[in-house]
Amino acid sequence: MLRSELGMSGPFTPWVHPLADEKESFYFSGHYWGVVAPALYPLAFPLRVWRWLHRWLRGRRLFVFEGCASYLSSPWAPRLVAAVTPRPVLVVCLREPVEQHRSWWRLEQASLAWAEELRLGRRWLGPPHRTAGYPPKSFREAVLLSRSAEVGAIWRRADELAVGPPLRRMPAWALPFPNGQLSAFDRMGRLADSIERWRAIFGAHRRPTQTLPLPPSRPPSPPLPRLPGMLPGSECFVFVSLDEIVHTPGAVLSAIAAKCSELHGEGNGLADCTAAADGLRAPCKNASAPLPDDLAPDELTQFELAAYYRPHNERLFRVIGRDLGWHNDPHRYPFYHPSPGVSIAMSRDSEWGLGTTPGSGPGSRTDLSVSAASDSSLCLVDVL
Repeated sequence: MLRSELGMSGPFTPWVHPLADEKESFYFSGHYWGVVAPALYPLAFPLRVWRWLHRWLRGRRLFVFEGCASYLSSPWAPRLVAAVTPRPVLVVCLREPVEQHRSWWRLEQASLAWAEELRLGRRWLGPPHRTAGYPPKSFREAVLLSRSAEVGAIWRRADELAVGPPLRRMPAWALPFPNGQLSAFDRMGRLADSIERWRAIFGAHRRPTQTLPLPPSRPPSPPLPRLPGMLPGSECFVFVSLDEIVHTPGAVLSAIAAKCSELHGEGNGLADCTAAADGLRAPCKNASAPLPDDLAPDELTQFELAAYYRPHNERLFRVIGRDLGWHNDPHRYPFYHPSPGVSIAMSRDSEWGLGTTPGSGPGSRTDLSVSAASDSSLCLVDVL
């Protein structure tokens, strides 16, 4: 939609796959043999002659973007992005964590099935850069692995990569996530922690922009006061929920265009593009096949996850300044509303306790639908 409706340009990507589709380069995830040097990142975007031609024909500079689910929870990504561009518009797409985990599990199972069809098997995912027993055999095992002490220690090593000068090459053990994609559930689900990590780099000294549609004719805001140690663009965030992208994409595009205008003074042309976007439908390109019963997420683990994430979600709502309604929709998010026969005891963040009525158990199957849309992610927008 950023390309077709707002005329932006996405990055080059070597992956010929609908998941990428000129949307994400995966550069700061280390997919280019571990290279993440900020000085090479502009090579993923149009050359200077094309940018000059665009400005001559359109009367404004070219806006470019990259939307990558990996960047939001990667501890090293904020400093690398800041080294490339200190004034991006950061569009944070927020998805309810339990639904996100189910979607991510299904996506990774499809990737494993693809690897097995190529006769790579699953050994290629194992040690030395993965813990013994990786990949986990069930959804519950993957969740518990992501919260284990061993994986926690690996992620603390990853946090240290964000300290000091920006990296030029990622260590192999951290690619593309510390201990692999199926060890990232817990980091992905604690969205407020990820947002605060980005705000610590790009700064935020007043309430972030919300996702209500802004009038296209709104004049650019005056420059924000610079605080000591704060990079430019302290109000560079636009928070959108997955539901808003699916049901009101025109309003989301208007909010992004308004923020571009506010930060760069050249977004008025983008806002004009959203005038006829009321009937726009968000595309869905990354649907995975349904999982067999033995791999499908079990219902009780989802109830446990919902109880665990409820306080983290409430903290997220305070950080972004509004409630996204995840806890109040039993039809869309039934795992926040367990039946009277299920009792969930939460002792500590790292421990789960579960009790059930006779006839139920950890292997019980749920028929909750999984949306085939994007996971929680971060989209970078800048002007060249």
